[in-house]
Amino acid sequence: MTTSALAGSPSGRLSPLGNGWVLALLVAINIINYADRTLISVLAPAIQHDLDLSDTQIGAITGLAFALTYGVTGLILARLADRFGHGRVLVAAVACWSLMCFATAHVRSFWQLFAVRLGLGIGESGAGPASLALIHGAFSGRTRTAAFALFSGGTTVGIGTGVAAGGWLGSEYGWRDTMAIMAVPGLILALLFALTVREPARAASKSEEPPPSPTQVAREICDDPLRRALTISYALAAFAYAGFAQWAPTFYMRVHGMTLREVGSTYSISSSGGAFLGILVGGVVVGRIMQRSIAAALGLCGALALASGIFAVAAFLVDGRILSLAFFTLFGLAAGATYAPTIALFQERCGPQSRAFAAAVMLLVAVIFGQGGGPFAIGLLSDFFRSHQVAGPLELALVVASVSLLFSAALLFRARGHAYREHGLSAG
Repeated sequence: MTTSALAGSPSGRLSPLGNGWVLALLVAINIINYADRTLISVLAPAIQHDLDLSDTQIGAITGLAFALTYGVTGLILARLADRFGHGRVLVAAVACWSLMCFATAHVRSFWQLFAVRLGLGIGESGAGPASLALIHGAFSGRTRTAAFALFSGGTTVGIGTGVAAGGWLGSEYGWRDTMAIMAVPGLILALLFALTVREPARAASKSEEPPPSPTQVAREICDDPLRRALTISYALAAFAYAGFAQWAPTFYMRVHGMTLREVGSTYSISSSGGAFLGILVGGVVVGRIMQRSIAAALGLCGALALASGIFAVAAFLVDGRILSLAFFTLFGLAAGATYAPTIALFQERCGPQSRAFAAAVMLLVAVIFGQGGGPFAIGLLSDFFRSHQVAGPLELALVVASVSLLFSAALLFRARGHAYREHGLSAG
C-alpha cells in the first residue's frame, strides 16, 4: 500500500504536498531514529575495545543511560506537543538527537559516552508520541491502522539500517566517523519537516475544555484494564526487543564467528526483514480482524507473542548460523505482527487532547523497563555467568531475557478477556 492511498484526513491536510507526504516524512524520521539508536549495538565491540568497557558498562550505556532521560523527558515533551503543536516538538527532537549522535564521535571515556547517551534519550523521547498523535489526527478507520503499520515498519527498517550502516561504515571508516556521518540525515529531515508541514495545532480542532492533567491521564490508563494490560505487555516485549537489538549482533560475532561486515549484511537482513514483513502484515491482517472483533485480534496477538518467545529461544540455542538466523527471522515476523495493532488500539482509547501524552506514558513504561532494563540485564547476566565459568554466558543471558515474551503473551490474552467482557466493543 502506498502512502497516497492513506491520504484520507479527518483533520485536514497537514502539508501542501498531502498527508501521504507527512506520513512519508514520519516514517523516514522513525527510520533514522532507530538507525541512530541502533548504531552503538553493532559498533559496541569496537567501542568496548577503544574505551576499555565491560559488558555491564556497555549495557548501561545502551540501555540505562538512554532510558533515564527518554522516559522522563518524553512525558514533558509530549505535554508540550499536545499544547503547542506536535510538529514543533518533533522538529526540535530530531535536531537534538542528531547533534547528540554527532557528539558521540568525540567521546573519550565511559562517563562522556554515558552523558551523550543521556542527551540522545532527550532528543528521541519527543519523536514517538508526537508522531503517533500526528498519524492519528491525519488518518481514520482502516487507513489509520495501515498508517501505524507503515510507521512501525520504519522501526525495523531503522534497526536494519543502523546495523547495516554500522557494519559497513564501521569496517571502512571506524566507529567515530560512522557516528558523525549518521548524524546528517536527521538534520536534513528536521529541516524538510519544518519547511513543508503546517503546524498541526492550526489544523486541529480547538476545544474549549482544558486538557486533562498528567495525573488524570495516567490515572485513566491505570483504571482502564485493557490499556493497562496493553501497556505492561508492550513493556515486557520491549525488554526482549531492546536487549536483542543491543546484544544479538555481538552474539553472532562471538558465537557464530561473524565479522562486522557480515553482521551489517546477513544479520541485518535477517533481523529486520522478518520484523518488517510482520509489522506490515500484522497491521493489515490483524487490523482487519480488529474491525470485526478486538477480542479476536488480541487473541491472535497473544499467540504470535508466544510464538516469538519460542523462536527467540531456538535462535540462541541452535548450533548452525543459518538455522539460528532463520529462527531469528521467524521471531521478528511473529513479534512484529503484534506491534501496530497494539499501538492503534491504545491510541483509539485516548482522548484527542491527551493523545501524545498518553502515548508517552505507554512509552515511558516500555523504555524504563525495556530499553533501560533489557540491554543492561543481559550484559549483567553475561558477566555473571562468565565470572562463574558458565558455558555460553551471552547466549544463556539472551535465553533468560526471552522469557519476558511469554509474560507479554499472557498479558495480551488477559487483554483479550477484558475485550470480551466489554459488550459491543469494536475498533470504530
